[in-house]
Amino acid sequence: MKEYNVIIIGSGASGCICAIEDAKKGKNILLIDKQSTAGKKLMVTGNGRCNITNTKIFPSINFYNQNIDKYFSVFSSNDAISYFKNMGLICYADDEGRVYPISNSAKSAVDIINNTLSKYSNITLSLNNTFENVEYRNKCYYVKTSSGEFSSKQLVIATGGNTAQQITSKFNITTKPFTESLVALKTNTTKNLEGIRLSPVNIRIKTSPVYDKGEILFKDSGISGIVAFNISSYFSRKNDFNGELIIDLLPNYSEEELIALIKDRKKLNLSINKMFDGIFVPAVAYEILNKCKIDENRNTTQLKTEEIKQLVKMIKSFTFKVKSHYNNNQIFSGGVLLTELTENLESKKQKDLFFCGEVCDVDGICGGYNLQWAWTSGYIVGVSL
Repeated sequence: MKEYNVIIIGSGASGCICAIEDAKKGKNILLIDKQSTAGKKLMVTGNGRCNITNTKIFPSINFYNQNIDKYFSVFSSNDAISYFKNMGLICYADDEGRVYPISNSAKSAVDIINNTLSKYSNITLSLNNTFENVEYRNKCYYVKTSSGEFSSKQLVIATGGNTAQQITSKFNITTKPFTESLVALKTNTTKNLEGIRLSPVNIRIKTSPVYDKGEILFKDSGISGIVAFNISSYFSRKNDFNGELIIDLLPNYSEEELIALIKDRKKLNLSINKMFDGIFVPAVAYEILNKCKIDENRNTTQLKTEEIKQLVKMIKSFTFKVKSHYNNNQIFSGGVLLTELTENLESKKQKDLFFCGEVCDVDGICGGYNLQWAWTSGYIVGVSL
């Protein structure tokens, strides 16, 4: 059995940064992952562009499930940008503050991280290696994997929810249930709208003040897109994917402006099914008229005032029932409660056991926020070991 100073389970964003920072102090590190490449999960972030961070991250309560400003005061989004620049990755920020590699390729970020890992002879990468079990005895952690057993004085958990639950339960560490988040939502049928993108729209949850504005994509029986992903966080955090989504199809128009617009379009003297041409694609127009139960074969001149108000209400409150979610989550909500951890993210119950990244009960919206938490938490653990 080979011994190390530190074993890190998980070579995602947080695990890699943790290993690099710890290696700078000369410690002998084992970095374990079931993937074939360190940082491989980064390849699918930011639609393949790797949304490194976001410059608009304060106050954190606006973007995360809780206030984590104190952690970002240690390692901020600006620190992350500088950190990667020093490693050789040049980035830029768009108007929304989202930061990407200048190559617009996630592979650039993965390559830079692996180049940096390879510079440290005291980091051993154990890839294609599946975690199986861990025991703590005689002040040492004994980690059993598909490639053998290893030991260390300190252990870092930098995995997703599935593996982490096995470890947290073993050491009696309190966690919030892991639930899929930033995920497409399954609703009552949207088959007639499948493949249609709408932007900008407002989405809100009927029983909550939670809302977001941006683009949505209709699937055969659900809603996807960044706005839907962000809204899914609400359902994830309460671990209940049931509710009603209310979509404002034309958020830049008030109800009064829409009433005036439709009254003006009566003059077009067309069949009602052509009335929304130039505003909505036919499938969306059909759904609006169908939901309002308005005969689309009538002439626009026959529209009554009450029908116009009904159409406007439907446009401003296009409603769907959420039933569940698709299996395409970007992250997990839930994890180890921060109250269970010290400021250095070490367990208060179990000495020399640290947690970073997604395994912690920190989740943010789309836009680089979750990767920033990974860099920050991985850095904090790495420098404290």
